[in-house]
Amino acid sequence: MSHITIVIPIYNRAHTIKRTLHSIDAQNVKPKRVIVVDNGSTDDSLEIVCEWSRREHGFECVICEESRRGACAARNRGLEDVETEFVMFFDSDDEMSPSHVADFSKAISRHPDIDIFGRTASLVNIAGQRHEAYFTSRSPVFNHLFRGCMSTQRVVVRTSLVRRVGGWNEDLFVWNDFELGARLLLASDRIFHLPGKPSVIVHQQADSITGVSFSSKAGQWEKTLDCMERYFITSGRSDLIRWLDCRRMILAAQYFCEGRPDLAEMLKAQVLDGNPSAWRLRLIYWHNRLFHRLTWLFARVLFAL
Repeated sequence: MSHITIVIPIYNRAHTIKRTLHSIDAQNVKPKRVIVVDNGSTDDSLEIVCEWSRREHGFECVICEESRRGACAARNRGLEDVETEFVMFFDSDDEMSPSHVADFSKAISRHPDIDIFGRTASLVNIAGQRHEAYFTSRSPVFNHLFRGCMSTQRVVVRTSLVRRVGGWNEDLFVWNDFELGARLLLASDRIFHLPGKPSVIVHQQADSITGVSFSSKAGQWEKTLDCMERYFITSGRSDLIRWLDCRRMILAAQYFCEGRPDLAEMLKAQVLDGNPSAWRLRLIYWHNRLFHRLTWLFARVLFAL
């Protein structure tokens, strides 16, 4: 048995939660505890989880409910009951391979001073197409800001570190692991990249937090980026704001590509107003609008000029 607790928030996931729980049952090395937090489901999610918890699993099952809205509130509620040294936040529509917990447990045992363990995940989109979402410990803050390396499916984190940075921001309803990941990386540079094939399959859902379009949640992405900017300033890392501005310009390009040039122009104007890097940021916008990929690499080269 490992010294990892898995925390899973659920909201109306009766159609996917069985797959997630089955993948946890199939682990070669069992987690110490699994905490499932229902966030006001109106379908059979809670009943399914309660019925599952009554079986013999080889690990402790804790089922609780959180009335405050949002996955962040549910995750924070689960975090309260974590007693192990490390915590794995997992989503209720994803699945892990049988070696997932074992691989992280082995890495933790071999590297006791590490705070953040991460691994590349496999993403399956709505159309069934699969690609890899990479994790890297190199230039971790930069790569996270552009490639989301600290998404919940890819990392196991020291519990005390999550608590020390304040846990999940319950005011944010999109990119919340993106925001928490930045705080974690600014708080600790003790990171380990697990090698090998992905051990998590992330299934994109039309009604997931991220969803399938940016324009449908316009304003919420900007709120998260603004929150991150304030944190960078108070942490003495104003140098990172240029990367947030790049992300804002990429977001504007995505708005345009989704048929919302009005949103794109409004966001562009806000970012470029008085910005000393305006010409670089314009190039970032056009690069992403035209090519849709590798803008992170272009940004690194462009801002090194």
